[in-house]
Amino acid sequence: MSSVRISTSQRHGALALPAVAAAVLVLTACGGSVADRGSSRTVTTTQAEAVTPFCEAVENSRAATRPVSGLGTGRRVDDVDGVADRVRAANEQVTALAPQELRADFERANALIEHQLRLLEANGGDTLALARDPDIAREATDPGYTAASSRINEYVRATC
Repeated sequence: MSSVRISTSQRHGALALPAVAAAVLVLTACGGSVADRGSSRTVTTTQAEAVTPFCEAVENSRAATRPVSGLGTGRRVDDVDGVADRVRAANEQVTALAPQELRADFERANALIEHQLRLLEANGGDTLALARDPDIAREATDPGYTAASSRINEYVRATC
């Protein structure tokens, strides 16, 4: 999953998505009984499913951002309009399902994400546009945004 630090994500031209970045994959192993010890049986692992609508929404948001996660500066986002629509819809769902005490934090994160999406759309998906915009760097490093991002990440880590 992408880094939680927004300044790192912004520097690389990826969208700053704090709640998405904090989702944790939980792996469970299929264990065996004492009688199975020493056998050549293959142990498999599976990804745990999100157990709440909120966690499912976080996973949907993470999937929506996959096309832009980790893109370097100067790279182009393919189908930027479709990606932007999916990211917006997923983030609206996460925000709607977030606990009331964190809604303002999610709305603040969404404002920065919306700014990034508009820039990407206006520039044909060129991530260099994000690096050239001083407002994005300023917004992403604002102490209020950083605090909101931390609260979101802590909640998602603890819940999902």
